[in-house]
Amino acid sequence: MKNTRLQIIMMISIALMSFSIAVGQSLVWESTTVIPAAGNMKINSTSYYRPQMFKQGSENSMIIFRIDKEVMYQVNNLKKEYSEMTFTELEAYTKKSSAKLDGRMAEMKKQLEKMPPEQRKAMETMMGNQAMAGTSQSTIEVLKTAEKKSISSYACVKYVLQEDGKETGSVWTTTAIPDFKGMQKDFKDFSQRMAAQMPRNGGQMAAAMAKIDGFPIQTTIAGITTTVTKIEKKSVAVSEFEVPAGYKKVEQKDVMKE
Repeated sequence: MKNTRLQIIMMISIALMSFSIAVGQSLVWESTTVIPAAGNMKINSTSYYRPQMFKQGSENSMIIFRIDKEVMYQVNNLKKEYSEMTFTELEAYTKKSSAKLDGRMAEMKKQLEKMPPEQRKAMETMMGNQAMAGTSQSTIEVLKTAEKKSISSYACVKYVLQEDGKETGSVWTTTAIPDFKGMQKDFKDFSQRMAAQMPRNGGQMAAAMAKIDGFPIQTTIAGITTTVTKIEKKSVAVSEFEVPAGYKKVEQKDVMKE
């Protein structure tokens, strides 16, 4: 993504999904995110967790959340640069960026309304129906279903997310991960704090996700699907959640540009 604001929102959105699956001890898991609206673009990432610390990304770039210090680092490994934002700054930044994104989406909806039905339907499909749906007055609910299947070799059960009575997403979870409830409070509090500033009912989404029991193996929201492909429960050093030595600190707006 070339647009820095959209990139940050996307990274935080993925992180919020991941935060809801935190466990009591150190854990490492690999995920693949598929974005249909971007030509089925795939984003492979690795997540690292230990109490009050979380890191997610790839060899090129990482995003680090230090809940213990209330600070987020964005690390560009290609340029050996990083930026940092306190949670308070991040909250304000996300709120401002989300407001701009909501404005753009509102303008897109106006333009779609002027199009012939067939052309409008084609545009909505290309952009993702869920991305164009929903308002600040919408209500998001979560329902546990009787559907079960194996995903990444884990026995999962399906939860459905509904917005004003219509299915807008799903989460397949497993209870096969030991101690998956151990440290959820840290991440639940952070998720609710950040999600409240996200576009399209972020606060309600965080509250809905908090009601889901188990470790989410596959999550589909707004047409974007994230699947956990591998999980390892192992020791993760604190140094994994620190900016590498020798990296140059730059302004947040520049660090993610490649």
